Amino acid sequence: MKLSMFRVVSLLVVLGALFAVDLVFSEDFLVIKKKSGATQKIPLNFSPEQIESFQVETAPKGRQAEADAPRQTPSVSGTEPKPSAEEPAETSLPSLFSQESQPFKKGPQSGQAAPPSGPTRQLTAPEKSAPAKPVDQSQTKQVLGADKRSVSGMTAEDGAGIQQPAPVQSSFSVSLYKLPENIAALPDFSAFKPVKSLTAERIYLDPSQGKQEPAGLPEKLDDMGLRFIGTFLVSGEGLFRWRIESKDGVRLHVDDKTLIENDGIHQPSSKEGFVHLADGVHSIILDSFNSKGSPLLKLFVQPPMGPEQVFTINQSLVGWQEPAKPYDVLWGHIYFVPQGNFPDGPDFNKLNPIGRLIASQLDIEGGGFPGIPGRRDMIGLKYQGFFNVEGAGIFAFRLLSDNFAKLTIGKNSIVELPKGTKSDSPGSIGWAFLQQGSYPITLEYFHPQGEPKLQLFVTQPTNPEEFFSPARNLTGFSQESGKLSLIPAFVYFVPPNTRKMPNFNKMSPAGMFFTKAINYPIDRGSKEFPGIPKREEWFGIRFYVKFSLSDQESGTYKFRIVSNNAARLIIGKKMVVNAEGSGVKTVNQAGSAELAPGSHEMFLDYLQTTGPNGLQLFITPPGGEEKIFSFE
Repeated sequence: MKLSMFRVVSLLVVLGALFAVDLVFSEDFLVIKKKSGATQKIPLNFSPEQIESFQVETAPKGRQAEADAPRQTPSVSGTEPKPSAEEPAETSLPSLFSQESQPFKKGPQSGQAAPPSGPTRQLTAPEKSAPAKPVDQSQTKQVLGADKRSVSGMTAEDGAGIQQPAPVQSSFSVSLYKLPENIAALPDFSAFKPVKSLTAERIYLDPSQGKQEPAGLPEKLDDMGLRFIGTFLVSGEGLFRWRIESKDGVRLHVDDKTLIENDGIHQPSSKEGFVHLADGVHSIILDSFNSKGSPLLKLFVQPPMGPEQVFTINQSLVGWQEPAKPYDVLWGHIYFVPQGNFPDGPDFNKLNPIGRLIASQLDIEGGGFPGIPGRRDMIGLKYQGFFNVEGAGIFAFRLLSDNFAKLTIGKNSIVELPKGTKSDSPGSIGWAFLQQGSYPITLEYFHPQGEPKLQLFVTQPTNPEEFFSPARNLTGFSQESGKLSLIPAFVYFVPPNTRKMPNFNKMSPAGMFFTKAINYPIDRGSKEFPGIPKREEWFGIRFYVKFSLSDQESGTYKFRIVSNNAARLIIGKKMVVNAEGSGVKTVNQAGSAELAPGSHEMFLDYLQTTGPNGLQLFITPPGGEEKIFSFE
């Protein structure tokens, strides 16, 4: 294959074979463009006219096949569960549970995108997601190591069980150039011949402090230029912060990106840049010049997790490792937001992510952002992922942040915190009725300045509050609950200042739960109704019972309601007890009904406004004693 040194050749090459040559850099490069990934520039130590042909050699079988194999992203198919609610009629049971069980798989449903850039290596925009496959929950892997409180990134210890690639044994190839006097900006080094070639492992040139790397430079470096070229290895991936201290002009390229530029004649100063690096080999080029006097040139790097360090080219940079279970974590895109006022948060669709990170749960509180080294201000985060629900029920999500944050499940906004939210506030709560299946979740967060705070909790229908984690299935009431001797209760969220019992027939329930007995005394020690987590006011409940009586069981039944606030009991089409208009006072009211043999339908409606709450239904059968109404 004939090549021109000024053409971009679309080939994948074995870089190790090329870099094995002891390079003496000149102005000539072999430019290689991959089908994917960064463009590579290979310096030549001979004239391009000497090239007659170009050949790609295949690496040993097995290792190369593994390297070339595309990394697959899990995928599943199914139907996204859609909570439905029929308006309850006095002769039928509202249907909130599916009649047929849905496939219980973790991953995107039909028509849904997989977690953005989840298990793939290359940073992509949120829309460019790969398909996904089912995840075996029995093999869930702990994402974080010792710190289980916060997981916006991973430490080196977390990937200890993953085979690491061999380190790149290389050094900088350094070319020294004599430049024209009174030079004021970085020149095109391709127009000059190097006067000396050196090697170095680090760039740490500060003669005034007795530090001189690379070694072997002339004592005086007036009007001199330096070009450093090399390759380095990244184990894992993540956002890396690079910083250069320099006197006079400097420019840093990582792969095919100009990362830092601080050109011109200037006093010692520092400048930084950020880049997301994937697992593998990367190229680096640093150009600099010194006009007059003692030079200063230092290159530092800070990995996603850990302190800043002097960049040493033959030591691997360590990022976070890809989790074994991509759907056990949330995938976060990192945005550097331009200065401005964003009361409703920035429009992430108009911003390009600068990097990504992972989180097994969201618990960021002070100390900066794990996974975002060296930056705290004007940060935007957009987390996305999937979680599973077993059974069905009402789930409460509590979101805390120091500024704008928004939680979305499926297409429904659950919680939204406005700009200016105080970091010491208890946060805001939103509720979602979820049926068995898999759900996409998105959380957007904007942090303008100061100490960040972002936490997400979930309370399940019958379990206490805990940090939300996609690795843990949320559990509601089993679909078998409706077939047992339990009383279904349909929940309605009413507007504040509702004082009169609403017509539940004209409302859609927000969810439902099951109970064995209608027995919630006012002094029960909790203001919550089991099945309605984190909600103490402005809701209604309709208990529905369908029962049959034999000839021996028929007769006059007495019913008594103790409630705070309003309640009413309807059997058939008869109002048996009406405790409306009670306000905030506890009422104790009774009524009776003549029940013939056969089937009957009973509705007990309850309204909770503010203050203490409670509801108890007592029943006295013909010739019997009063007891709590239950199916026990």
